[in-house]
Amino acid sequence: MEAKNVIDVEKFVLAGNDLLTGKFLDLNKKLDKFLSVMTKSEDVMDFLSECLENFDEEAEFSKAFSIDKKTGVANIVLPNTDKKKVALFVTVLNNIINEKINENQFLETYFHNKKTTPIQGFLTQIVKPFKDIIAKHFNVPVHITTDDVVKHIETERILNQTEEIKEEKEEFPFLNELFAEISNNCERILAVLKFEKKRTDVLDDVEFVVNSIIKACEKKDLMVVNGLVIGLNYVSKKFKSTKAMVEELNNLIYDYYDFLSDESQQ
Repeated sequence: MEAKNVIDVEKFVLAGNDLLTGKFLDLNKKLDKFLSVMTKSEDVMDFLSECLENFDEEAEFSKAFSIDKKTGVANIVLPNTDKKKVALFVTVLNNIINEKINENQFLETYFHNKKTTPIQGFLTQIVKPFKDIIAKHFNVPVHITTDDVVKHIETERILNQTEEIKEEKEEFPFLNELFAEISNNCERILAVLKFEKKRTDVLDDVEFVVNSIIKACEKKDLMVVNGLVIGLNYVSKKFKSTKAMVEELNNLIYDYYDFLSDESQQ
């Protein structure tokens, strides 16, 4: 199944891998962190809800974890389908986190053997298959690494950025051409201002605004360009030499919005 947000699923699988390889004494705290990552994935939570539908938690838990009355041997019998397994694992994790069962007693009873510690046994038999089933369901590699997730985040960022640029071009066609025209006009204004005989504060203000317009064009921020051109109309009033070029800046913007208006009506 394709996840709506595969990166959140990958983060969950990565958190599961970290949990399986980490060294710790307090299982509850580690599980709390793991489950916190899980709940941030809408895809995973939707899948868990699907698995838990019509699942009898108490009956299935008792069926899966039992003690042989004759021998006293603890038995673990997992359900035969992935969805029921996931539902059971959720029930187990919920019981531990919410202290519905005695964590230490539960682990010592069902996950104690000579080869591994109870915590290691629990991680291997409960957390690992839980993580692996969800990874398989969403086609995420079970051994995904931090580098893999970082690369996918960067790839998604670039894709989103490309999509935003595409949408902007569709909403504002020929915008690059407009910015180029405005920048050229501003460069001409700056060239003319160099021939002003007196260096005044007002002249400095005009040059500052014009340079700011050029920078806004470089950043392709039309709203900022609009605001700066409006300001330029006021600060440049004393300079007759730039009047025609400032009017040209206004006309470029007015004409562009007229063009967009005509496009939207077609």
